[in-house]
Amino acid sequence: MHTLIYGTGAVGGYFGGRLQDMGANVTFLARGTQLTTLQKAGLRILSVDGDLAMSVKAVQNLSEAAEPDLVMLTVKAVHTKTAAKDLADHLPPSCMVMTLQNGIENVEILAEQLGPERVIAATTFIGASVAAPGVVRHTAAGFIRAGRYPTGSDPRVRQIIKYLGDYGLKIEESTDIRADMWKKMLWNLGFNGPSALTGSTVGEMIARPGIAWLIRWLIAEGAQVARATGVELPEGVEDTTFAQTKGLTEFKTSMLQDVEAGRRIENDPFYGFLAREGHRQGVATPLTTMIRDALTLSFGDRA
Repeated sequence: MHTLIYGTGAVGGYFGGRLQDMGANVTFLARGTQLTTLQKAGLRILSVDGDLAMSVKAVQNLSEAAEPDLVMLTVKAVHTKTAAKDLADHLPPSCMVMTLQNGIENVEILAEQLGPERVIAATTFIGASVAAPGVVRHTAAGFIRAGRYPTGSDPRVRQIIKYLGDYGLKIEESTDIRADMWKKMLWNLGFNGPSALTGSTVGEMIARPGIAWLIRWLIAEGAQVARATGVELPEGVEDTTFAQTKGLTEFKTSMLQDVEAGRRIENDPFYGFLAREGHRQGVATPLTTMIRDALTLSFGDRA
């Protein structure tokens, strides 16, 4: 089976590198200095689970790669529509696409272009960053839950999960992947915006009572909206989400990493989405809306 990593940043680099290290056939799609470095110097992973270094096959466009059987999509959610069109134009009909992105709307965008039967929804919790072009720093976790969206089980999905597990990834099937995606969304809502606005790590934020209060209430607003849409979340999910900081005290959220690198941030996929969904469901989201607007004012067209 040939796997293509579409978007070789921290997440794509980590999981793709782990797969290749275990013998899988992997191609990495990247851009700019990341692509150049991967082609010339290969990929390095500096990990709490052991460092890796390897030569890789890296391309800029899908047309340069052999036809894949599986695409692991790891681009930012702000680029999903463009990526979905690219995938629809170039992938063979049998190829499955697993989205490992942040946000809730990616699955539906991909399904519209590719057909829902070809899309695997997944969520991952990982502490990883691009330390330098071609270098991924992995500090915590690194597991995947995947399933047929919104709920249920599917033999094609189970086949992909088995394949990835056989090649060493920590992955399991979810029969309620929509709920799992919302649980990840709650963490992103709580920690990403405040981190980007304050320039602080996870540990620095939770040590400040005022910022910790804001994080908790952003999570609570997200949980209210999720439940209003029919998602079943466990009691106390607000507290368990806030507590998911093991190994992440020195971690810079993905949004803060994007701010520091001068990239677009995932403001609309997080805070814009929740504000819109809250309005549709009749759930007030004042703190979410405040963070959305603060990010827009602070980062302009990058937000």
